Amino acid sequence: MKVLVYGYGLMGKKVAHAVMNDTDLELAGVVSPVFDVQPEVPAYKSLDEVQDDIDAIIDFSHPANLDSILSYALKNKCKVVFATTGFSAEDLKKIEEASHEIALFQSYNTSYGVAMMNKMVSEFAKEFFEHHFDIEIMEKHHNQKIDSPSGTAVMLYDGINNALDDSLEPTYDRHSIHRKRERNEVGISSIRGGTIFGEHTVMFAGQDEIVEVKHTALSKEVFANGAVAALKALMNKDKGLFDLKTLY
Repeated sequence: MKVLVYGYGLMGKKVAHAVMNDTDLELAGVVSPVFDVQPEVPAYKSLDEVQDDIDAIIDFSHPANLDSILSYALKNKCKVVFATTGFSAEDLKKIEEASHEIALFQSYNTSYGVAMMNKMVSEFAKEFFEHHFDIEIMEKHHNQKIDSPSGTAVMLYDGINNALDDSLEPTYDRHSIHRKRERNEVGISSIRGGTIFGEHTVMFAGQDEIVEVKHTALSKEVFANGAVAALKALMNKDKGLFDLKTLY
């Protein structure tokens, strides 16, 4: 399978390396408007320059590139792994529409461990809630991360909320709220500091006891390897939109 990596920042470099080290994949090139270092494979400033036949794209770039990626993928029937953060509701709708014709994976976190964490907390959330446990979500990231809360924290909340029939309400800031915690409230807290790769904790707090489910990323390679694993899982999919909950 010939693969293009879109984006050649820190994560793009790691993804390109992961693709090159996978015996089932061939890194056909890298697409980026600028290159601080020259890759060992063909480098393109846009998809319009790509002449080779491409089977798949892994995107770790920017939401502004979505239209060109989808246009290219639909034209060439490519599979795409979208690991870019910051998509708008309109962007996500475009991805969903394209998935009627091609196989796409979209997630703000590509870690297999996060996929398993999401399954665990979604499965047990209802029982905890019915036994009067409060639910809180905490995430920590490096001091260069722009968005807050993280897409992964939102994904964990969505999974828990779906398990409880959309009866919950997220609370992102209690500074201006002068009242006790509501029964259906889920606090989502963000911490930014240092070089934290990523840490997510879901806490179930009951009467005199606390249960926590936590995932800690010890390097960025976990996300690069996860993106490659997601792409390989797409190999036998003709079309459809997949995420961490539905692909594995």
